[in-house]
Amino acid sequence: MRRRNHFWPVACLTLGLAFPAFGDDAKPKPEAPKPPIVAELTIKGSITEEPAPVGFEGTPITDNLQGLLDRIAKAKADKDVKALLLRIRSLSVGWARANELRSAILSFRESGKKVYAYLDEVDNKDFYVACAADEIIVPEGGWLLIKGMAAEITFYKSLFDKLGVKADWMQVGKYKSYGEPFTRTTMSPAFREEMTELLNDTYGLLIEGLAQRKKISNDAAKAIIDNGPYTPAAAKEAGLIDRVAYDDQVVTEITKSLGVPTVKLDPKYGKVKNEVDFSGFGGFMKMMQALAGESAKKPESTLPKIAVVYASGSIHVGKSAGGSLLGEANMGSDTVIKHLKDAEADKTVKAIVIRVDSPGGSALASDLIWREVTRIEKPIIASMGDVAASGGYYISMGAEKIFAEPGTITGSIGVTGGKFVLGGLMEKVGVTTDTISVGKNGNIFSMTTGFSESEKAAMQRLMDDTYKQFVTKAAAGRKVQFDAIDKLAGGRVYTGRQAKKLGLIDELGTLNDAIAAAKKMGGISEGTKSELLIFPKAQGVLESLLGPLEDRDVSTQVQNLGIGFVPEAIRPDLSKLNSLTKLMSKEPVVLIMPFDLNIR
Repeated sequence: MRRRNHFWPVACLTLGLAFPAFGDDAKPKPEAPKPPIVAELTIKGSITEEPAPVGFEGTPITDNLQGLLDRIAKAKADKDVKALLLRIRSLSVGWARANELRSAILSFRESGKKVYAYLDEVDNKDFYVACAADEIIVPEGGWLLIKGMAAEITFYKSLFDKLGVKADWMQVGKYKSYGEPFTRTTMSPAFREEMTELLNDTYGLLIEGLAQRKKISNDAAKAIIDNGPYTPAAAKEAGLIDRVAYDDQVVTEITKSLGVPTVKLDPKYGKVKNEVDFSGFGGFMKMMQALAGESAKKPESTLPKIAVVYASGSIHVGKSAGGSLLGEANMGSDTVIKHLKDAEADKTVKAIVIRVDSPGGSALASDLIWREVTRIEKPIIASMGDVAASGGYYISMGAEKIFAEPGTITGSIGVTGGKFVLGGLMEKVGVTTDTISVGKNGNIFSMTTGFSESEKAAMQRLMDDTYKQFVTKAAAGRKVQFDAIDKLAGGRVYTGRQAKKLGLIDELGTLNDAIAAAKKMGGISEGTKSELLIFPKAQGVLESLLGPLEDRDVSTQVQNLGIGFVPEAIRPDLSKLNSLTKLMSKEPVVLIMPFDLNIR
């Protein structure tokens, strides 16, 4: 039997060696409680729908809409996050995207956590998003430009008359008013009628947002808005905002409101962190790959997926171009069709959501995309963003189900077309043209002379046939008779709420609502882990500026870089004008909504 040695523990205690002690004095001291996290998000400017360009580290250089929504959702589920601070400034998005953000904020509040919105310059759209928060904070020197709404249309006919330019324009449908800014000096009665109804319904969204916030009637909310603009002090008195404080006082005010000694403000909360070593030659190659949008390929997942195909910008035949760095994207039929085919071929994709944000464009390109949407056997749901009108509605109407936001601008089922006649301008600057034409209508697309009676009749036949095709396919998509759609068509635009009442769409809801419906239609049961497959993939900074490698040419590079140096405020307008000019030079008959419609 082994003899036990009792000397060692006694010796250790005698010598004062560090052995674990027993009793209350031996308990470790509790750590100081961590301050609660306040997730800080900046929401400003034009928030793109498609994936944002990626920077050096392979992570987005800015948030797109879905990125912001995901960060809010993550903060909602995170037990360490106690509140959300939104810094909102100069939102230049449509009312649909504004409602997406607003819905996400209201969803966050359902967790019982608080939302604080800090704004220094506040207009209608900023306030519409902010009034979903628990508290709105504005500095003393700020302004609340909350007021009634307006839609301002610029007319160019008088300028064209002085320059010797004539817009020889036609339309099918009395509300198809795209050409009016070029052919008139004021709105036609039909154009004014549809714009008034559009404004009234959009204004109703703002009124209802304030009424819900203050728990007052719509009439009382309208009276408050109609009394604007406001100074911060007057806005606080009217109950539009909750606090008047400067940026450096915001954290103190939030701390008091939460009843805690301190908080941890996290401006990078929810952003994907991807540390990459760029040192040495290998690092340089990684940096160049990141700039071009390339990254290490991840193993392919076998999880069931919902494909989200973004279809943004004016529609044309060919490949997509443009992007968030250039302001206005252009949707190419070849690119969108390829994305749809890729989603169809992927066996893990159970359903497809096509996210449409487009005022229309080429009739041919719209029809090609529509055909692909109807051909694919997998369930396809259309989710409308700020605008899905004319050609944007065309490519949506083949889906099994259509979602739109209350403030989405949609409809505009009609056809327009024509050309700009520059002969008078050319004569004024000393340029003359001599033409030889054989056969009938040989000079129909000349930019120096207007349409002859024969040419005008031929154009009208093209437009009438295109209109009939549009209405017929819309009726088939909505499962109603031709006449039922025809009476809603004529080029008239509607808000999403109006379109829902009229049966032009199926549901009012966000992109996430459309994705949830797609999961159900694709047989992905609730609780089953799934993923999103996004098209197009995020571009690198260089790719965003110059376009995809296979599409680059000298003229495109110069044009895109040139637009990149234009001030951001006018970049979208320049890009839009450029894309419209290209479109009209190729297709005299187009599906496009009223020119330059801006509700503010």
